[in-house]
Amino acid sequence: MKHFIIRNSKATTHLKIIALLFLCIGFSGISYSQNDTIPTPKLKVKLGGALRYNYNNSSWKPNQQKRGGDFGFEVFRINADVTYGPMELHMDQRFYSSAFGGSFLKYGWFQYNLNKKSHLKLGLIPAYFGPQQFNSNSWFFALPFYLGFEDDHDMGVSYDYEDDRIKLDIGFYKNAEALTLGDNNAISPNRYSYDFSGKNKEVNQFNVRFNYKLGIKVKHLIGTSLQYGGIWNIDTQDTGSHSALGLHYQMDCKRWNFQTQFITYNNKPKNAIGESRDFLEQAAYNFPYNTAAKASMYSVGLAYKIPINKGLLQSIQLYNDYTYMDKALNNWEDTQMNVLGALISIKPLYIYVDYASGRNQPWLSPNYADALTTGDGTGQWHHRFNINFGLYF
Repeated sequence: MKHFIIRNSKATTHLKIIALLFLCIGFSGISYSQNDTIPTPKLKVKLGGALRYNYNNSSWKPNQQKRGGDFGFEVFRINADVTYGPMELHMDQRFYSSAFGGSFLKYGWFQYNLNKKSHLKLGLIPAYFGPQQFNSNSWFFALPFYLGFEDDHDMGVSYDYEDDRIKLDIGFYKNAEALTLGDNNAISPNRYSYDFSGKNKEVNQFNVRFNYKLGIKVKHLIGTSLQYGGIWNIDTQDTGSHSALGLHYQMDCKRWNFQTQFITYNNKPKNAIGESRDFLEQAAYNFPYNTAAKASMYSVGLAYKIPINKGLLQSIQLYNDYTYMDKALNNWEDTQMNVLGALISIKPLYIYVDYASGRNQPWLSPNYADALTTGDGTGQWHHRFNINFGLYF
């Protein structure tokens, strides 16, 4: 009987504790409902995307010219932007034809907003370089894009700050998009961003970008970018280095936009004995090609927007983007790229009409592999007339 009483006493004590907890939770719930000072976050989801088709007629393709050019599918993409309180999610999934890499993620990151001006990002995030995500106007971008200095994304973490005058971005990138998980595998060329490929891989990269804004009627943006990181070589299992410095300026005055940029970079791979260190392979869209290990680029772009707002036609923007690439080796031919075009906005349809010209530019030349290194030896310009139709939703 004594043993039963002790057990019963313990049970009573446990019941009292449980009841007390329920009461505390209940009162706290009542108190919270009566004095609700913390707003409940709302989940906001925004989905979008695009379906794009492309027509092109290239001067170095005689059979294509006889056919009057080719017209086909370019890309289907899905975008998602999600917010929940201070948390955000942003992603862009792309679906190209198998010849251009098939399906891959352009970007995708988690974001935590420390406040209205400061943010943290984690995932496949922008590799901050240049004035903003784009430093060009055309569908082709400018030449820095083809060497990984425009609209580039890598795996890492960043801190971003922006107010009315200053924009500061600091990023650490462990590596480029890692599509293979082997111990010492080459990266896949099926990707959106241009990165080192073949025997070399990007590792442990730091980027710092600083922009300063001024002006009211005429807006100016002045800034600089710094990049430094490692180059892991698969054969030697040793790490080289790569570095880049960029200076940029943009001006917006009524309908006019002017932008210019200077970039100098130096890649120092530690390749195997007997392999040249004067160039590295880079790849995107399932097409690898060689690039000069050391060079400088000078870009300038001018655009003029004509508002129309009649019927479906919203506006037409005229532009010209030009880049000159000066390679460090004197016996290598320079690379030049110029795009004269117009962006026609018939919402939700956007049409890029471009006349792109290239001298030793891999996408505007029959000499794809060595255009950004030795050149083709002819100094010849090649041209491509291109129309891109994009339905955005």
